Amino acid sequence: MRNRGHLPRDTAQVTDPTPPRWRTALWRGETAPIPVVRTPTRAVYARRSPGEDAELAAVDHGVTLTLRVGALLLAGGAPTEDVEAAMFAVGTAVGLETFEVDITYGSIIISVASSAEHPGVTDARVVRGRSTHYARIAAAHRLVLDLSEGRLTPHDVEARLEAIEHLRRPYPRWFVVAAFGALSAGITVQLGGNALTALLAFGTAALTGLVGNRLAHRKVPVFFVNMTVAFASVAIVVGITALVPEDSSLKIRTSLVIVGGIIALLPGMSLMVAAQEAIGSFAVTAAARIVELTFATIGIVSGVLLGLTLAENRGIGLSATVRLEVSAGEALIAVLAAAVAASAAALTYQSPWRLAVVGGFVAGLGILIFAGMEQLIVNPDTSTPRSPGASAAVTAVPAIAIGLASRWFGIRMKVPPVLVTVPGIVPLLPGLAVYQGLLALSENDPETGLASLVRAMAIAIALAAGVLLGQLLGGRLMHTPGLAALAATDIRQARRR
Repeated sequence: MRNRGHLPRDTAQVTDPTPPRWRTALWRGETAPIPVVRTPTRAVYARRSPGEDAELAAVDHGVTLTLRVGALLLAGGAPTEDVEAAMFAVGTAVGLETFEVDITYGSIIISVASSAEHPGVTDARVVRGRSTHYARIAAAHRLVLDLSEGRLTPHDVEARLEAIEHLRRPYPRWFVVAAFGALSAGITVQLGGNALTALLAFGTAALTGLVGNRLAHRKVPVFFVNMTVAFASVAIVVGITALVPEDSSLKIRTSLVIVGGIIALLPGMSLMVAAQEAIGSFAVTAAARIVELTFATIGIVSGVLLGLTLAENRGIGLSATVRLEVSAGEALIAVLAAAVAASAAALTYQSPWRLAVVGGFVAGLGILIFAGMEQLIVNPDTSTPRSPGASAAVTAVPAIAIGLASRWFGIRMKVPPVLVTVPGIVPLLPGLAVYQGLLALSENDPETGLASLVRAMAIAIALAAGVLLGQLLGGRLMHTPGLAALAATDIRQARRR
């Protein structure tokens, strides 16, 4: 590899990882292969120059290892930017010098430029299926960190990678179904439901979650899984409302059970990753993920509308009321319930327990800031629905805080920030606005219904953009002297171990 100024090939230190002539080529959009050490990958992985290790893997073996890591992360739902950064880090560490990576929604192509020592090599992997397995993503991320920071030699990568590929899910199926019920129950309490309402939400979500799990196990498309689960949730609530109206002495707020089920089904992972890739200029994968997100959401909407139509035909009225005034004690309960819901969501994603705890903490922080923003921006004494702009403003600030916190926890715990972000945003997902809009549409009030759905869309966009902005700010803050020294200390301590 020739460096700027004709430095020797075995030069260990690279003072300018992206020299001006390469930066110019990148800004122009040129696609010619460039030396990997100068590739502007994210700073989450340490930069290494090919040739730092005395023994390097063969080119074809290095290509295979790099593709296996990329396919592992892509199949787990990791953002394209993270997959690309990990592949460049692995490829550089195992001795590949000049190569390019092309990632689409379901495939990865790697091409190594020819040299005097070897011909050019091109290989590809196709990812035909995805499954949420945060424990596997976290393990792959730690492998790349250890390899890029010198704690793992290239020859030891294959055995560890094989162990990660065969890593079993940390929780059994029944536990995940119970966590799905706890997620719905936590959202119900967060929105003002009592213990009986939460118990009903838990049972409904667990039952419908078991049905959805069975359908997903049989490879039924997500659209039909979401539609079936959403319809079953509403149908159960309609039956209970017919027996026990909301104005009875039991005070069961059955409408909140539907909202809890909607939020439990909303694809928070797809929302975050699609937004990150759209903002990060990964247009092809962003478009594919947005289509996936759209049809998953349409499945939920279709199921809820079918259930509400059933209620309308049976003459059963469902409400969409929420509490307007919240005391300090109720706010504390809402924060704790949001933390429980986020932790339960992390468990359904097969996250390690420590990530579930951190996700709950981040979600509680977000709801606390959200409550403060509501008091500051929105008048709680009026029942008039807030505008999309006000809803977006109320959501954006806690979303930025969640992004900052997830970036910090990701660095401290050596996991991708998205594994903390996705559970953290669950209590802020616009399930209530979606339900209010669908209920209005089922009652032949299209003006109110469309306004609520637009508000839900504004909340989703503000949530995704706010989290990504917080992560970007967090990345900048990590370059400040105090935080940079803290990160460097963590790396030194890990190397001593």
